Amino acid sequence: LKALVDKMEKTVTDEGRRLVFISHGDCRKDAAAVAEMIRSRLGVREVRLNHIGPVIGAHAGPGTVALFYLGTQR
Repeated sequence: LKALVDKMEKTVTDEGRRLVFISHGDCRKDAAAVAEMIRSRLGVREVRLNHIGPVIGAHAGPGTVALFYLGTQR
């Protein structure tokens, strides 16, 4: 989880610090931990947590955490 935030820290744009989305596969505590790291380390204004959908969930499974933001790289 820390690696997700480390990568974001290296690639996030100023615009990307305004709004971040985190999707999770039945692991809200992990998603909330990532949200807290992002808020404290990067000063992100708004973080929205969501469940992943059934199609992605069927492929990725429980325990998945996905982080979405505007960055300098794809």
